[in-house]
Amino acid sequence: MGSAAGRLTGKSALVTGAGSGIGAATAEVFAREGAKVLVVDVDKSKASVTVDRIREEGGVAEPFAADVSDEDQVAGAVEFAVERFGGVDVLQNYASERSLVAEDVFVAEADLSVWLGQLRVDLLGCVLTAKHVLPHMVRAGGGSITNASSLAAWLSLEGRPAYATAKAGVIGLSKSLAVEYGKQGIRCNVLAPGHIVSPATEKMFSAAQTEVLLDHVATPRLGRPDDVAMAALFLASPESSFINGQVLVVDGGMSAYAPMVPSFRRLAAQ
Repeated sequence: MGSAAGRLTGKSALVTGAGSGIGAATAEVFAREGAKVLVVDVDKSKASVTVDRIREEGGVAEPFAADVSDEDQVAGAVEFAVERFGGVDVLQNYASERSLVAEDVFVAEADLSVWLGQLRVDLLGCVLTAKHVLPHMVRAGGGSITNASSLAAWLSLEGRPAYATAKAGVIGLSKSLAVEYGKQGIRCNVLAPGHIVSPATEKMFSAAQTEVLLDHVATPRLGRPDDVAMAALFLASPESSFINGQVLVVDGGMSAYAPMVPSFRRLAAQ
């Protein structure tokens, strides 16, 4: 499975939310580039499917079931990675609470449990994984952490306020980690995907809504998990060694233009 580039050869990586979608794509890309990967997901059967694909290509990976909002389970995942692979050089956080999408409604109508659930997984999950990985990275003399945020952190879709708030918090957390640990050789950056077509997003958006999203990107197509995975590879690799505390947006240009542009395009076509 190792590529000619081998940008992560000799490294070990822990990827959360890696049972499907962007997390799975990233775990596979990391393995192709030479990393030993701990594939973490709340559903071990999904994690095992990702691991099987990696192993079929000759890569090294292990599945691990953990809820990132549970500190004991997070600690167990990190210790397993250290015992199995000798350390954690790369931490990639994608775990997100998708089961609350339908209930994540306008603030005055939302149940507090929805907010707590979203914040525990999307934000506190990043806190807990960093808390348990950082001592190992400090002892090793460095490492790379990348946390997943979203365009929703600063561009509202009118809805999902708990998700948007959690993802905004991820950016603040990541900048704090970058400053606190940068002098010890540990970088922390953020990936902010736009609309990425995956099994999870296909359940969230109708075909008509997907057409609207396509109208609002500055590329001929919508994003795919591999688009984000390749950006994650860059941030995890030595090629980004002087990039720290930054937000890399992977959105096909969705956030690059004024909101009336698609309407102007339609008027011009008429």
